[in-house]
Amino acid sequence: MAYNIVITKPCTDAPGRFIAESSFGRRFDMARLCAFVKSAEGGKCSESLGVARFDFKDRTLILYRSGRIDLRKIVDEGDARVAMAELESVLSGAFEQ
Repeated sequence: MAYNIVITKPCTDAPGRFIAESSFGRRFDMARLCAFVKSAEGGKCSESLGVARFDFKDRTLILYRSGRIDLRKIVDEGDARVAMAELESVLSGAFEQ
């Protein structure tokens, strides 16, 4: 899938890395997303707020009910595209049907 990725700013906690914004183009089922995220070490999720946060490989991810995602500690746009493809596969069961 072609993802629209925008590199927004340098990452303050990881010199030489960036924060990127993108979207999966479909909404998350927050109950399923939260169940997955809370199983990850250090994962946090709020169904009522529609936001989840967890670490994936060496990146920190913030996911929103709308399907938007903030990827922290990204090297460049290519790195963000690879991460998005991996995440879409890993999170496939968490999207609304």
